[in-house]
Amino acid sequence: MKDTSEHPEQPGGEALARMGILAVAVKNRTEAAEAVNRLISEYGEMVIGRIGVPYRQKGLSVIAMIVEGSTDALGAFSGKLGMLPAVKSKMVLFDTTVPGQPDA
Repeated sequence: MKDTSEHPEQPGGEALARMGILAVAVKNRTEAAEAVNRLISEYGEMVIGRIGVPYRQKGLSVIAMIVEGSTDALGAFSGKLGMLPAVKSKMVLFDTTVPGQPDA
């Protein structure tokens, strides 16, 4: 029997969409902005909304995104951002599937 506790699926084997918040801190905006924006564009179909705030006192740029997608795709997105130099990322996924979707 397949364990679906970590990766719940809909009938038919399609992974359920999860909703969450992806937080990104960029230490050196001038050097990292192009790569960060390229990845956000690459995964843009998962981004529901985005806000970016310069935190000048700390020399950071902070981006918060509301995202929706499979746990694998969201993990890849966050992981690729976090592998960029001077970039940190954290993903927070909600416990349940996206409201309005049928439960598995």
